[in-house]
Amino acid sequence: MGHDLDNDEIAIVISPLDYKDDGSWEGETNVSIAISPEHNLPDPIINGIVDVATMMSAFLDIANEYPDIYQLVKEHRDYLVTLEEEEEDKPVVTREGNVYTLNKWTKTKGRA
Repeated sequence: MGHDLDNDEIAIVISPLDYKDDGSWEGETNVSIAISPEHNLPDPIINGIVDVATMMSAFLDIANEYPDIYQLVKEHRDYLVTLEEEEEDKPVVTREGNVYTLNKWTKTKGRA
């Protein structure tokens, strides 16, 4: 599965290191940044995004030295995931012509 970068995208690429054919892996990773060769972003924007990307990468090194920071970030990530799940749990009604489509959270009070 691949992804072509649009001209305004910069990607963080994470690759496993030293994994074995039997599926074992020590957890070591290589983190790099990919920028579309045809990008049309001004230098200040590229610099800002690269700054964010390298800060994210630096977290991995810091987390290895400070497990409490890793746990704090993990708990926050888990919290954010639950927020995304709650968003999916909201009622949604779409209309196409005279056809209404409801998701499983839409309350119809027996009148759908």
